[in-house]
Amino acid sequence: MRKLVYVRIVHTSADMGTLSEELVQLAISKIGKEKWEENQKLIEKFWDELEKEIFQLNLDFKHTRIYQDGLPCEGEIGMKIIHSTAELGSKNYQIIEKLVVKGAKVVATESSQLLIEERNLLLETLNSSSTAEKDEAKKKYDSKKDILLEQRDAYIASRINNTLEDGKTGILFIGAEHNVIPKLAHDIEVLDLVKH
Repeated sequence: MRKLVYVRIVHTSADMGTLSEELVQLAISKIGKEKWEENQKLIEKFWDELEKEIFQLNLDFKHTRIYQDGLPCEGEIGMKIIHSTAELGSKNYQIIEKLVVKGAKVVATESSQLLIEERNLLLETLNSSSTAEKDEAKKKYDSKKDILLEQRDAYIASRINNTLEDGKTGILFIGAEHNVIPKLAHDIEVLDLVKH
């Protein structure tokens, strides 16, 4: 039997890499600095509680596989991304580092092609100079984002289906807008942390 711990996450600015500064400024311009800072405190609390919950599952880490939203590689390159993002303050990646130290293994989860396509659409929106260009780029992004999300979810599920071996437990850290569960193989028992 194989199991998957399904962890819906809230992305922080540190998780966004090179786009983080623009996205933070965009958020502050929309909701104001005070509200943004309040949200950051709530997100920090969310991650602290989530970390406790994950470690209270008493998993056998040597038989645990980690699947991460937005991570298209594993091995040395994957660990470099995880380490550098953790150093930038990502609680998500800090938790992954702790899990790896205890013996868990990171598995490449995403299609780099789909991630690049989504990033380019987002960059087009952020880098538009006029209001008309921005509106056009946003329409283009909005028309394609659901299709891309569906394709990413199918890819993520196929990675889990094909790499999570019998007797192993996976932990999927995935943004709340994703819906991977219906695409998983029927023999994978899912523990959805939201429902606990």
